[in-house]
Amino acid sequence: GGGGGTGARRVERFDAAIVRVMHGWMTPEEITKERLLEAIRMSYELFGARVAVLMTIPFTNSVKTMYDYYAVQLVNREIRNIAGTWHEAFRDESEEKTGVRHVLLLDFEMYCNHVIWSNAIHLGYNVSEPMKASESTFDEEVESFLFDRLKTGKNYPPSIAMVCDSRKLLVRDSQCEHANMLWKDGMHICPETMSSRYGAAMACLLGCVFNGHVVEGRHDDAIKECERECNEQFMSVMPVNDSWVDEDITLASFGHL
Repeated sequence: GGGGGTGARRVERFDAAIVRVMHGWMTPEEITKERLLEAIRMSYELFGARVAVLMTIPFTNSVKTMYDYYAVQLVNREIRNIAGTWHEAFRDESEEKTGVRHVLLLDFEMYCNHVIWSNAIHLGYNVSEPMKASESTFDEEVESFLFDRLKTGKNYPPSIAMVCDSRKLLVRDSQCEHANMLWKDGMHICPETMSSRYGAAMACLLGCVFNGHVVEGRHDDAIKECERECNEQFMSVMPVNDSWVDEDITLASFGHL
């Protein structure tokens, strides 16, 4: 409009699309490689995005058994494989069929594991320090504490280590004495506590592609190394290195819960 106004304008295309697979709404068996590739393709067809960010699936109260857990791990393996091999295995798919040039990984599962394990140590569970744990360590220790849940009488009770600040429970073990401000219900994070690292990681990943470079202008190997560094720094409880941020920016760090 006239008069120097700031009216809405149409965005012809988006630079990037974030693809989060909604386990809970979909079963692991329904989250196939073909559907993941279709979601990437549609991010370009519908939004014009030439970069897609795939998020791994975290542990939630929808994971009710070890069978569920390992089924989700198979999906996460596929997500990591697609992101990790897009430039090679899916080059024809990406450039000729989808228009998506880069697929990046946001390892949200690893971030949630780091926070859950840190809080579990705070609660007195005998689990490993997350910064020293491998993926196999998380797999081995899940059953020892994450199915220790509040007795809410509902279909999807949360794990105590996800929502409580202590193991002292109330009302016949159905409530935490004190909530921990990490997860509201075993599914939804508390954004005021948990979202800073998520946002920092996303900005970091997009910077791997766009900061001073056109989409085609940065070598694929350099982008994947940048992706690894973003996940290592922000999708973890590693204290944030001062060199990563400006003086006026504050990021949450969960080194001590």
